[in-house]
Amino acid sequence: MTQYMITVEEADKIIFGDIKTFPAVQIPLQDANGMVLREDLIADRDLPPFNRATMDGIAIHFPSWESGNCTFPIEGIQKAGEASLTLVDHSSCFEIMTGAVLPAGCDCIIPVENIGIDKNKAKINEGFELTRMMNMHMQGSDHKKGNKLVLKGTRLFSPQVAVAASIGKAEVSVTQSPKIAVIGTGDELVGIDQKPKPFQIRQSNSYALSAALKLQGYDQVKRFHIKDDKNDMRRQFGRILNDFDIVVLSGGVSMGKFDYVPEVLKDIGVKVLFHKVKQRPGKPFWFGKNKEGKPVFALPGNPVSTQVGIVRYIFPYLNKALGAQEVSQEFALLDGDLKIDTAFTCFLPVKIKGQPDGRLSATAITPNSSGDFVSLAKSDGFLELPPETYQFPIGTAARFYRW
Repeated sequence: MTQYMITVEEADKIIFGDIKTFPAVQIPLQDANGMVLREDLIADRDLPPFNRATMDGIAIHFPSWESGNCTFPIEGIQKAGEASLTLVDHSSCFEIMTGAVLPAGCDCIIPVENIGIDKNKAKINEGFELTRMMNMHMQGSDHKKGNKLVLKGTRLFSPQVAVAASIGKAEVSVTQSPKIAVIGTGDELVGIDQKPKPFQIRQSNSYALSAALKLQGYDQVKRFHIKDDKNDMRRQFGRILNDFDIVVLSGGVSMGKFDYVPEVLKDIGVKVLFHKVKQRPGKPFWFGKNKEGKPVFALPGNPVSTQVGIVRYIFPYLNKALGAQEVSQEFALLDGDLKIDTAFTCFLPVKIKGQPDGRLSATAITPNSSGDFVSLAKSDGFLELPPETYQFPIGTAARFYRW
């Protein structure tokens, strides 16, 4: 158990060092959008599976043109979705449609805009040069039968779904969607449909956390609000931890008299792995697991800390627990000199702008406090600035996390 304040790097090692992967399930392809593959997608036949036309036009026997023939009687039409025809007379041709199989005896396709058709004869426009195999997509030229087309650990977005469909995967093996509980704590919180008293505020953190998770594709997310009552917390935390795979808490983890979360979690058998992290915002971040290995992320109640915490720690945890391939890192450059007053790792909200040279520039959006969540609505994400550094000149590159 780590009781002292740890660095961000130490927190990463603890959180990501021992992750239990969620189970795999077989589901219909149409229900697998955004989910993580737990199997390789293998080509069940060559791609393309036949020699196919890439243009509407005519298919000819190339040596016929080489011998000086420019006018070809039309023997018939090769439609897409029909079996291959056979060219009887090599001085003739077939009209052919895009996507159709190449007729036997043909090895060149001339686009329709480069021919003229009159009295069932096709004439190639003067000066148009041909090459053998022109405008043909040859069988197996993309991938061979048995090739791995998409690797396990890949998320199923539209290109991957297209591949799965093309190889007949009516069902796919994917990581089961985790059930995630989002809990806001505190007597000061009231529902968003209520008029708060002067000493109360409306719930916002649990809505923000739930929205962030759902935008990442996690659809089994449920929100809870629990007041600062130890007995009620023990009863509800225990039930929730039993019913859900991951618990994300907001509030009640600092040093106040009514910050009961750490004590209650210990009471119900959740082992604390660390409590404080050398970071701003979000120092009172608490992390632990129960005996089944279910993680509990207890984030500070300050809204900026909460939203930084889910992006910086919980999204990467979920990505690994799903068995997903590692997400590539993004970096951005500060567009002005910056001075900060903390020796901790700093998470700086920024507005991002793409530059013509391909770089991302970042403009600092400095909240008035860790409770100033309105400022985050003006930002695109945050930079992670290293500890023990106070001056950051213009052009400093730092890792960028998107909301």
